[in-house]
Amino acid sequence: MFWNILKKDIRRKKTMNIILLIFIILASMFTAAGANNIIAVSTGTEGFMKKAGVGDYIAVCKGENSVDSLNKLLDEEESVIGYRTDKVIYGSKENLSHNGEKIDTKNSIIIQSFKNTAIKLFDSNNEEITEVPKGKVMVSGNFMKSNGLEAGDKITFEMESVKMTLELTGTVKDALFGSDFMSNTRFIINDEDFKEFMKDEQIEKYYQGEFYYIDTTDSKAVDSALSEATGVGLTITSEKLKMCYVMEMIVSAIVLIVSICLVIVAFLVLRFTINFTIIEEYREIGVMKAIGIKNFKIRLLYIFKYLAMAIVGAIVGLILSIPFGDTLLDSASASMVLDNDMGIIVNVLGALFVVVITVMFAYLCTGKVKKATPVDAIRNGQTGERFKKKKGFRLGKSRTNTSFYLALNDFVSAPKKFLSIIVTFTLCSLLVFVIVNATDTMCSENLIDLFHTKSDIYVTDVDSVMGFMTADGREKMEKFFAEKEKMLADEGMPGECLLEIQYKYKVISKGKDYSLICQQGYNTHAEDYAYTEGTTPTNKNEIAVTRQVAKEIDAAIGDEVIIDFGGKEEKCIITAYFQTMNNLGDIVRLHEDAPTDFAYMSGSFSYQINFDDNPDAKTIDQRKERLKEILDNDKVFNTGEYCADSVAVVDTMKAVEKMLLLITILVIILVTMLMERSFVSDEKGQIAILKAIGFRDGTIIKWHMFRFGIVALVSEIIAIILSLPASKRLITPVFRIMGAESIKFSFDPIKVCIVYPIIIVGATLVIAFITSLCTKSIKSNDTASIE
Repeated sequence: MFWNILKKDIRRKKTMNIILLIFIILASMFTAAGANNIIAVSTGTEGFMKKAGVGDYIAVCKGENSVDSLNKLLDEEESVIGYRTDKVIYGSKENLSHNGEKIDTKNSIIIQSFKNTAIKLFDSNNEEITEVPKGKVMVSGNFMKSNGLEAGDKITFEMESVKMTLELTGTVKDALFGSDFMSNTRFIINDEDFKEFMKDEQIEKYYQGEFYYIDTTDSKAVDSALSEATGVGLTITSEKLKMCYVMEMIVSAIVLIVSICLVIVAFLVLRFTINFTIIEEYREIGVMKAIGIKNFKIRLLYIFKYLAMAIVGAIVGLILSIPFGDTLLDSASASMVLDNDMGIIVNVLGALFVVVITVMFAYLCTGKVKKATPVDAIRNGQTGERFKKKKGFRLGKSRTNTSFYLALNDFVSAPKKFLSIIVTFTLCSLLVFVIVNATDTMCSENLIDLFHTKSDIYVTDVDSVMGFMTADGREKMEKFFAEKEKMLADEGMPGECLLEIQYKYKVISKGKDYSLICQQGYNTHAEDYAYTEGTTPTNKNEIAVTRQVAKEIDAAIGDEVIIDFGGKEEKCIITAYFQTMNNLGDIVRLHEDAPTDFAYMSGSFSYQINFDDNPDAKTIDQRKERLKEILDNDKVFNTGEYCADSVAVVDTMKAVEKMLLLITILVIILVTMLMERSFVSDEKGQIAILKAIGFRDGTIIKWHMFRFGIVALVSEIIAIILSLPASKRLITPVFRIMGAESIKFSFDPIKVCIVYPIIIVGATLVIAFITSLCTKSIKSNDTASIE
């Protein structure tokens, strides 16, 4: 009996059932793929580290005499189980070219012999690389993609007296430098080719470095031991290294959020469909009750139908989730070896979750069956009496045209009728606006306090900055900036050059030693920086720390620590907290007068330019383009562009933004079609009466179209109001992983308040218009069927 009733219902309500099935398919597909991807990325990162063998603690050494510089310290440290090393050569994009043209790399490049590689590297098929032939080179990260290069293309290395052209054979998945956040590019070459570089004495003396992969039972003890070392540019635990892949997790996290929203939308549609079906079938329900069928049996009839739809939708969604999930994982799996030990089981569980929740929700929604009686069935579920005064607009007082009046009056009189549509449209639009706000924030000046001070121009020049990493680096830096400032004056745009420099120093807190990155600005002042709590450091013995550092060294504002500035220990007082995304927030900020030594320099950032005449944004952009020509450098940015370049995932976020907009439009199309067909079916008698008294088809179509337009407009207004609070809730945790405590979000009024709402409202109006054309088939003599 159930099967016969089910077949009849499916044929009778074909459009509604198809749309509901599509929502169940979408919900199953997104839930299954999202759950699988989250598990693959979150657990796969740790698995990738173990497979590669990066160890528990990584130390990067650079500068003169950096090779084998940590061996003695590590050999004497009891917590060290063992360690492995990579001997490398450091360079910059100035050392690279393709067909005579320079190639873009963000930060320094690393050249390394495959034979002496201490960790495992993998190709694009997740197979371990076993050799790199002579004359060939493999490269990490997105270097080939960003430069439009393919396997077989040749690149030329020029460094001191060495000039070598090698053929690209593919990309390597590098656990240490695979993430966009690390921003370095590693080139793996044959050992014989590597030896050609090492024949040059200048390269051997000044460009060499070493990576240490350390297995230890106590990372803090290793960190303390290395606080005595010089030439250490970076130290990071494997746990923190995983955090560098946070940007690779963003797409998966967003997909999971979209999945949850689609499940909610599917249930809203299901609720509306069930309620509408029950109201429409009061007579059938009353008849069944009159002949003795119990409530549960009647509810079971509906549940059986939605169970069948849920199973079909889940199976289709499960099948689609596999290629869909693989596509979404492309961005993350391009840089990582991702294995999910649970395999397709996660997808199956995600699809089953949708089936179970759908059936449970259907059971709850069919509770209205209990209220129906045989007497109600005689009246088709209506008593014909109204006990409350209808609230709305009076036609006599209205100055609008008839169609708009009817639409507005419907919305004001019965807002609950449109609640499901409003919630659906608001949810989908809100997700788009959250991503727009996040992307716009990454491209805005709001993030600059998380990196440096605000300046007019930022210039990335890795080759020049690396030259400062010597004992006489300060003199070299001052000479370099004196030349740049003279050049600026000669070009009619006088200004001052600034630079953020990082040093690796031993910090002693409560009797324990720590090796920490200390950041100091050249030509900047302590008051130029932003602090979250405390007072600005005012002398060389006052410092600011991030909350991460404060927690690590068990110190707070007002506490005293000792910093070893290279043989000279100074007592320093913590006067303030600040936040930064540099080095994932593990930074100590020094006063500009602190006695730093370039022999302990571990790195620096793009140098900054502040023009003397305080130019406006348009003038700054003009000067930026001029500086690109003068310096022969494309890496010249204004503040917003520099923030986007530092975050490194803006392109990914823009792609996600477009994907969400398409999903939103698809949901709007389906929901509008479903609701409009339902409204037409429910209002057939009213439409027939309107036609009988002289209303034309165009007026009725516009009435239905305007009604959806009003609902869409209200939804967009709600989504706009909620967009900033929702952005703070959903996106701030991602920035917090990278070291930021709080973010001042940017708000793009053009996109959020105008462009996207117009697209969404416009799509709603178009679909409502097309769907409402079916009202033409209703004739005035259909009033005869009204009971």
